[in-house]
Amino acid sequence: MKNKWFLKIAAMILALAALLSLTACGEKPEQPRTADNAAKAAEENGVTEESTEPESSPEPSAEPSLPPLPDIDINSWEFAVTNSYNSISEYGPPYGSFEGQGVDARIVEKMNDFFTAARAEGYSVYSAVSFRNYWHILNTYAKPIHNGTDAATVSETILAPGLNDHQTGLSFDLTTDESQSINYGNFHQDGIEETEAYKWMVEHCQDYGFILRYPAGKEEYYGTACSNAHFRYVGEEAAKYIMENNLCLEEFIRLYDKNAVFVPALDVEK
Repeated sequence: MKNKWFLKIAAMILALAALLSLTACGEKPEQPRTADNAAKAAEENGVTEESTEPESSPEPSAEPSLPPLPDIDINSWEFAVTNSYNSISEYGPPYGSFEGQGVDARIVEKMNDFFTAARAEGYSVYSAVSFRNYWHILNTYAKPIHNGTDAATVSETILAPGLNDHQTGLSFDLTTDESQSINYGNFHQDGIEETEAYKWMVEHCQDYGFILRYPAGKEEYYGTACSNAHFRYVGEEAAKYIMENNLCLEEFIRLYDKNAVFVPALDVEK
């Protein structure tokens, strides 16, 4: 019994010595990081909870949560991604035609439904530029370079072959000028975003499986835009989700697989 009491007393002395040694070095035994401990530490240092946050600093707001994703296959043909950072090489779609413009044969009916509905509302709408094959885009891209403009400058306004969304055959540039619908070259219609026809097309595009391909403020995802009035087919279910949640195509696909689309601003180590 004496030995047991001796051992207990010795253990208590050793523990006390260890505590005194920590105090002598200016250290305190580490406490669990709880809210109560943090508040107590602040109070001991003369800092109140109110003084730790500037009065003018608003509370940070959390990112709004997105609704559940639709059950789709992002590897399906509707979701081919081509932009300043992602190439489809020499890909070409099954060829079809809509009012003299080439398109992917699988969306001819959807194109017709979309334009018919808009015209029924009294809007004069036409497709100025739809499908352009790899070699046509190459010629368009190379011409200013051949004439002395450096490639970096050209790339700010013209997408190279493999990078141009028109090569998918799933898109079109909207015009309200019928003469532009037979123009196979470049398309320009300043101010179309202010027209009622454009606004109607943006509001109702999802009903026919289309999205506004290059929404403002999303440039970090897609780089150079083909045209501000550029619509792209993705199917009705995906189009509804994208438009209702203010996404671009790249953002939508990355919700399923962030490695499916390369975005330099997000994927390159700083």
